[in-house]
Amino acid sequence: MRNLLKYIILGLLFAPLFAFSQSEQPKMRKNEIKVALLSLASGTSKITYERLVRDYQSIELTFGVIGLGFDKLKDSDPRGATWRAAYKFIFPNRHNANNQLCGFYVKPELCYSTYRYTHPTLGRLKVDRTALMGVLGYDWVKRWFVFDLYGGMGFAAGNSNNSNYHHGFIGWNDHTPFAFTAGFRVGVAF
Repeated sequence: MRNLLKYIILGLLFAPLFAFSQSEQPKMRKNEIKVALLSLASGTSKITYERLVRDYQSIELTFGVIGLGFDKLKDSDPRGATWRAAYKFIFPNRHNANNQLCGFYVKPELCYSTYRYTHPTLGRLKVDRTALMGVLGYDWVKRWFVFDLYGGMGFAAGNSNNSNYHHGFIGWNDHTPFAFTAGFRVGVAF
């Protein structure tokens, strides 16, 4: 299953290299599929789909499988799922007028993670954590290639774990409701 997901991600990233020619006329792209590469190092595989719904406004949905990655945080075999939903307000980029998904953006984002992990002394525990955050970012689109850089913060509720990392956002500590997110994604626009 892990190898299949790796091949799908690689296919999504490199297939457009062969599909588009140098003489292609710029066209309006209304969709993006993106992968959060850093999340793989923390034991999660996340794929994001974004769709333009109005001029310079889009909906973004992310789904992730916790436990499908390399778990460099040593969070003791986490297993579960995470999802994110956001409505993006994009500020036009005058240098890339043919793509309304390109530019600085702000978005309210709702995140949810549910997973089990093995605590060093307490054994196997279940975590359910929800966060509502305000996120700022920049989505750079060049023809079909997408690079999305983002960061934000907000509030979270639910139980915590021993590292305060919830496979989509980070808690300040287990005694405060503050949550943070940051990262980058790469993908394709079509």
